[in-house]
Amino acid sequence: MKKHIFFFCAAAAVLGLFSCSKTAKAPEAVEAVPDGAITVRIGIDEASTKVAYNTTDFKDFQINQVQIFVFDAQGKLETDYFSSVLPSNSTSVTLATFTGDKTVYAVANHPREFMAKDYLLADFEEKMLSDLSENGATNLVMSGKNVISVSAYNPTGATGSEPQVLPIYLKHLASLVVLDKITVNFNRTSLTNASFEVKEIYLKNVVGKCRLGMDGNTSTAQGPSLPYTLTDAQYSNADNWYNKITKQTSPTPPAVTYDACNISCSNVSGGTGNVMNRCLVAYPNPTEDGTDSHADSFNPRHTRLVIKAHVTKTGVITPAEGIDTYYVFDLPKMAPNNIYQIANITITMLGKDNDDKDDDLQQGRIKPTITVDPWTSTTQLNYEF
Repeated sequence: MKKHIFFFCAAAAVLGLFSCSKTAKAPEAVEAVPDGAITVRIGIDEASTKVAYNTTDFKDFQINQVQIFVFDAQGKLETDYFSSVLPSNSTSVTLATFTGDKTVYAVANHPREFMAKDYLLADFEEKMLSDLSENGATNLVMSGKNVISVSAYNPTGATGSEPQVLPIYLKHLASLVVLDKITVNFNRTSLTNASFEVKEIYLKNVVGKCRLGMDGNTSTAQGPSLPYTLTDAQYSNADNWYNKITKQTSPTPPAVTYDACNISCSNVSGGTGNVMNRCLVAYPNPTEDGTDSHADSFNPRHTRLVIKAHVTKTGVITPAEGIDTYYVFDLPKMAPNNIYQIANITITMLGKDNDDKDDDLQQGRIKPTITVDPWTSTTQLNYEF
């Protein structure tokens, strides 16, 4: 009988311990809920840019999709937001955040990025790159950022009942190269009255990557902040360049780097020239003047504009159907969100037989004239060949 009593007492003790343990278990932590809200207003300042070039099929201020990245005071990704929008030059999105200091990025016309929670702002600004192929005539990649201190949001009360508004002005990652006009003047040469047709215009030695990060806030129109240039390692990596030394055939280079235009230049006797109005796009090239840009093996070098033309002249040019000839022009150091507007190229002779090499045939004969005038700025160039 004593054994039975001991058994029941022990069982009761075990049940008592189990009951106490269950009762004493700490309650599960309640996950924090975002208590702030912001409306990000995204726009592009168009002032003083409409006169820079005249083309109808190039919409450099069009926003097609936007992604917002919110980083907290510790520089960690807190949340993001992605949306396609009706094509326009401005848009706004509202999203929930926690309260506190934030750095907010807006990136337009770039494929959606999926990043882990707490992804570092420093890594975003250094390592997140756009490829030039992501750009199109109506889809230029743009970026901007601003900072805000988010306070509590109360949608049901009079105080704090509206999301805080944060303006962000976008900057183009790209440099825009515009060719306004070509003047062909074969007067007093054996090519007088020759036929001259521009078959293709393209860029070579094109930087193909650009950082999404900004070197400062873009809270106001025409502010000085621009996308970061590539790090030295990124710039020196040949894989980050397109059309090295010549236009590549495989894989096909980004469409924004070439234009198969087939424009017949009816005026080959100078005069007012032949209107082109062609736009090409490259990512910024920080190559400094004086850098060797003509070695047979590729090294980082100046971006160049190439005009491929077809010239015919009976009794002067053989074969009778004419020949292709190439004109190559150095572009200066190229910055993001800048226009390099070539007001005119004057051609008085045949160019190179091919564009297989990056040799220097222009030294002492070509003198760019450079004038600054915003996108952020427009660099005007004039060439003679």
